Amino acid sequence: MFLKQCELLCKSYNKQVAFRDRTCNDSKKMYLFYIFISMSALLYRRVQPEPAGPIGTFLQTNLIGFPVIHESQAWIFDPDVSSRRRKEFIELNGDKAAKLIERLGLGIDGYGEQRLKMQRQRDQGHLGGLNSLRP
Repeated sequence: MFLKQCELLCKSYNKQVAFRDRTCNDSKKMYLFYIFISMSALLYRRVQPEPAGPIGTFLQTNLIGFPVIHESQAWIFDPDVSSRRRKEFIELNGDKAAKLIERLGLGIDGYGEQRLKMQRQRDQGHLGGLNSLRP
């Protein structure tokens, strides 16, 4: 008698467990379905053709610039110009632009000759203009 009661209890328990598992799986599916629908509703929205608003307009006009500024342009570029002009540059400014640097150091106010004399007096006896390397 005791064994029969145990068997009946086990069978009824197994039925309850099976029913509970099935309802649990169904509820999981329903939760996933609700989450999917809510995410779809959040992500799907229609974009209205309206101006960018004050912040978007500020960014476009002040930070990025008007679209007219960003149009592509075609430049005529000759890569061989540098090789042709190199000889001209060396004659005018010296090799490695030594004359150019000297001319810039003399200034543009018309006192270049006087300034050059003063610089040569100052640098006389110096090696490369440095006191520490005097012979």
